[in-house]
Amino acid sequence: MAGRIPQQFIDDLLARTDVVDVIDSLLPLKKKGANYSACCPFHNEKTPSFTVSQDKQFFHCFGCGVSGSAIGFLMDYSHLSFVEAVEELASRAGVEVQREQGFEDRKPVRDLAPLRQMNERTSEFYQQQLRQHAGSNSAAAYLKNRGLTGEIAKTFQLGFAPPGWSNLLSSLGQDEASLTILRELGLIVSNDNNKAYDRFRERIIFPIRNKRGQTIGFGGRVLDSGEPKYLNSPETPLYHKGREVYGLYEALQSSAKIQRLVLVEGYLDVISLAQHGLTNVVAALGTAITREQIDLMFRSVSELVICMDGDSAGQKAAWRAVVNALPTLRSGRQIKVLLLVKGQDPDSLIRQQGVDYLSQLIDEAAPLSNYFFDYLAEQYPLEGIEGRAAFVEQARPLLGTLPEGTFADMMKKQLALLTQTDAPSAARFEEARSPARASSRAQGKKRPSLIRRLICTVLHEPQLAATIAVDEPWLNMDMPGMPVLKQVLQALNNEAELSPAMLLERLRGGENGRIINSLFAEEKLIGGEALGQEMLGAIARLKEQAKQARLEELLARSSELTDSERLEFRELIK
Repeated sequence: MAGRIPQQFIDDLLARTDVVDVIDSLLPLKKKGANYSACCPFHNEKTPSFTVSQDKQFFHCFGCGVSGSAIGFLMDYSHLSFVEAVEELASRAGVEVQREQGFEDRKPVRDLAPLRQMNERTSEFYQQQLRQHAGSNSAAAYLKNRGLTGEIAKTFQLGFAPPGWSNLLSSLGQDEASLTILRELGLIVSNDNNKAYDRFRERIIFPIRNKRGQTIGFGGRVLDSGEPKYLNSPETPLYHKGREVYGLYEALQSSAKIQRLVLVEGYLDVISLAQHGLTNVVAALGTAITREQIDLMFRSVSELVICMDGDSAGQKAAWRAVVNALPTLRSGRQIKVLLLVKGQDPDSLIRQQGVDYLSQLIDEAAPLSNYFFDYLAEQYPLEGIEGRAAFVEQARPLLGTLPEGTFADMMKKQLALLTQTDAPSAARFEEARSPARASSRAQGKKRPSLIRRLICTVLHEPQLAATIAVDEPWLNMDMPGMPVLKQVLQALNNEAELSPAMLLERLRGGENGRIINSLFAEEKLIGGEALGQEMLGAIARLKEQAKQARLEELLARSSELTDSERLEFRELIK
């Protein structure tokens, strides 16, 4: 197993990372005072209670209680393991993950390298079969008939799964460990009699690569009229079809200054357009376009053109993509929609009309705002009151998902104009916020205990912990919160330069994790020198409480005191 990731590397990585940038790339945030806010992605709510602090490099939801650092957000939001989240942050920061030698993780994290290596070997196997297998002539002829050259096939690493039930199985499944990996990757399957066989047979193979160029899955197209026409890898530890798009790696490799991506339906559309010089094209992976896929694309470009086939299925797919894209349209992002004529698809269009014609159509694609209202107007005619009412009822919740800002305001005003309603009515896209919520929470709130204030102070300003000696007698008092304070001080381990986010990561998974997260999220009402003075005052009062408690204990046993305890008693009453 790979070595443990050093704590120092994690600390340095968090120091390089801005939690606001990480979360905003996946969940649009709005500046609110010193912090940023949004509706929580981890539970349903209409009033934003999800807060991100740039100062503390920390997020917290006051509704459901979830909280953490940039690492924790990636783990919760993108369903990553701890190691995967660190690798993702490292990739964003442009650094290699460091590992210690000779240590194992306290909580072992699975090493996925064998799965990645098997996928690469499988891709090489299929590519070799396309070049050398006696039965590959039909596949090669099909690709040539689609106008594809050997060079473009090599760029996209196209392959061929030969006829037969065990070509891949007999080549790569030579031992039990390999068979286990092939099964987990969905490359071989078993029948009711537990007999294993190849998933892909007599198909053109399209390796699916992630943004880093790693092969994570495969798609296969049948060569005859068989069904299913396309067969994809199942969900695996490496492949999640709702989080990746086909051709993104190749598109990014084609140009260092790519500004726009064109989203199409199929693998062959991507490859055919690349063959003709349109290399900034990607495709969905046999599923409706998800928000995660759109966010993935927007991390690389500022403009996305949705170009679906001209049939009804293609038009429905375009609308679903637009609906899922609305929450991602923060400032600086733009979406256009290209509606092809019925019966057309990007591949046939570029072969018939040429690259210049299709490029012009892409340049002239309809802005999302036009497409959105035109699409709804076809479903709900605006001539009558009933149609306009239905139009508003359909549009209002969708526009309510837009990030707050100028674009959202203008879309809502346009809705009011089209439906002949007044702007205030059309702008009622969510439940009214309760202005009394914060004040009602504050009323009757008791002043926090000394221990609670001390813990919060150390969490907010870890360097102040240097004023506390770990062997001070007052730390041994039996009182609520003391175990939590000790855990925090132990995590600091005399390292005064830790940031709050670094400290939080060191406390991940501890027995008091929930309490610590909630204390971390509490607002810091004072700062600077005043915070240090308050901390010293709290420590002084705790020392006095410890002294008084010890004095009472000795008084209760006054007739049984030892010589040393009598000496201690005389010192305490001075």
